[in-house]
Amino acid sequence: MSLNDIALAAAWPAENNATAEKRPDDPQNLAAVTLRGGLHLALRYGLGVLIGVANMLVLTWWIGPHAYGVFVTAIGIVAFLATLARCGIDTYLVRCDGDPEAAAYGTATILILGASLILTASGVAITPLLIRWFGNREFLFPYLTLLLIIPISGLTGVPMASLERALDFRRIAAIELASQSAGLVTAASLAWLHAGVWAPVLGQISWQLFTLVAVAWVAPKSARRGFDLEQARRMLSYGLSLTTSLRVWQLRTLVNPLLVGRLAGTEAVAFVALGIRIAESLGTIRLAAGRIAIATLAKIQNSQETFSRILDKALFLQVVALGPPLCAFAVLGPMIVRHLIGIRWVPSLLVYPFVAAGVLVNSVYNLQASALFVIGKVQIVTKAYILHVALLVLATAILLPRMGISGYGWAELAACLAYFPIHAGLLRRVSISYRRLAPWMGAFAALLFSGSIFHTTGYSK
Repeated sequence: MSLNDIALAAAWPAENNATAEKRPDDPQNLAAVTLRGGLHLALRYGLGVLIGVANMLVLTWWIGPHAYGVFVTAIGIVAFLATLARCGIDTYLVRCDGDPEAAAYGTATILILGASLILTASGVAITPLLIRWFGNREFLFPYLTLLLIIPISGLTGVPMASLERALDFRRIAAIELASQSAGLVTAASLAWLHAGVWAPVLGQISWQLFTLVAVAWVAPKSARRGFDLEQARRMLSYGLSLTTSLRVWQLRTLVNPLLVGRLAGTEAVAFVALGIRIAESLGTIRLAAGRIAIATLAKIQNSQETFSRILDKALFLQVVALGPPLCAFAVLGPMIVRHLIGIRWVPSLLVYPFVAAGVLVNSVYNLQASALFVIGKVQIVTKAYILHVALLVLATAILLPRMGISGYGWAELAACLAYFPIHAGLLRRVSISYRRLAPWMGAFAALLFSGSIFHTTGYSK
């Protein structure tokens, strides 16, 4: 199956040849440019998985479940706050028609910086509530230190949007890989020096800081100054509606640190986090697809037939690409965990097959959600995400005390029921068929559970 179909309608870098500039609607030019960008991004995610896995192996082996659980608790809360900082403004810069005005980047920077400072202060203010919720102060200093990530990550959004708008994924891939490697080196060095929870904390900060400096250096266009009040209103109007939907989805990331942490303790947070981390690392190809979906589908939203055809092929390609690595770990996971991560991490295998199945199902609806964003049906996605988070919270609260950490896994599957409104909403605009997907999904699901659950039978909750 050709990626050219999937890449038909994206924008093109400014440095492209004169032919592309004169004929921006030429499908061959658009497909070729987007294909190159998409391959760079896919390569970035592929190599990123290797670096992420290396980082995960180092940290889990050297700092242990307890310290890792403390880090996951702190970074889970901070990461959620950091996702709010950009207010969807970076997406506005990528999505808006025509080249953004000179003051747009300066306006976006001021808005994001202001939001970041407010969120950082809010993160400090809620510490007494968090201490009372968890019943201890163990997470406090790592958490307060990680709050520095919020303005750093927020400000990265503007220059990154400049590069994404130009589909300069080659530079994006290089920067993200280099910064991720810098974080790995920092964390591994500190873990080797027995720094405990501070190894991943300082590794995370160095990762984000490196990204900001590097992307600001190569995207000088985004450094323009100025503030346009009317532009700010448009950015916030678009961004906040988008942010509402996406950030509702991000609420699910708080379930492990807040709910699992309270009901089952710090080490349970670590085991669940490791299962999630492995599944999501192996499923990062769906992030690459979702990242270019809005820019791609936006250019063909007026052609229903092309829109439907490209979306259908993209869905199939994602599932076929995701299934094998997810299933491979389900089969080989017990050996990998025992010999590379450590026997004390085996309980994570109780969670993995459920989370991996959730990632596989999410890959089907992730692109559909992006398509709904493109055609202006954000409210459908928002309602589906609210239902998803509500189901995840409710099922976790009910099942975790009764089933141990595998109860969280069942909650992940129960929450997938919330994706139906996304399918139904998009079906009103384009035709979607799961006929080709169903056999593959069934086969992959069977492998996931027959592999991991068979090997983990007998382990305690």
